[in-house]
Amino acid sequence: MHIPHSSRFGKKIQIIQPGELHVSQDDDMIGTMLGSCVSVCLHDPVKKISGMNHFMLPGRIVQADILSDRSARYGVTAINELLLRMEKCGAERKHMTAKVFGGGNVIPAMRDTNTIPFDNVRLARLMLEIEDIPIDEMVVGGTYARKIIMEVVTGTVFMKSITKSDVLEQIKEKEYRYVKGSLVAV
Repeated sequence: MHIPHSSRFGKKIQIIQPGELHVSQDDDMIGTMLGSCVSVCLHDPVKKISGMNHFMLPGRIVQADILSDRSARYGVTAINELLLRMEKCGAERKHMTAKVFGGGNVIPAMRDTNTIPFDNVRLARLMLEIEDIPIDEMVVGGTYARKIIMEVVTGTVFMKSITKSDVLEQIKEKEYRYVKGSLVAV
């Protein structure tokens, strides 16, 4: 987990990677970048507690996955663990709302055969329905990646769609700044 500070928002941002999750009741933000992976963002507006996970695969619904694996790489475990950590911080399920993002089919060569993005989204919807947690917003599917940042106190999620050309442009700009910074006159 990486914790930069946003000059735009004036808050620290907990950046989570695939297979991670984070819960907070501080006045900060949680963010991640999604392709075929899915993030479930939970918010308790009464206690002002929010959490986000980032899972890669739906996982098997077997006792070993649910009871022993505490990583967030599988959706089954990631959603259960997110709910448990929200409750440990004082959130109540009866107040929780959810937002679901990701599940993009971002690998062109696999668009016809890859069901993982669809399966990830389906699992998130199913588990939230089982837990009686309403989904307030769902931005899933498509052929692009997403960058999301969640404001903990309000539960607001900011999203930017990332296309392949956007990513390449960002990389070119970073490389240009790196090369320009390393060319120092002697």
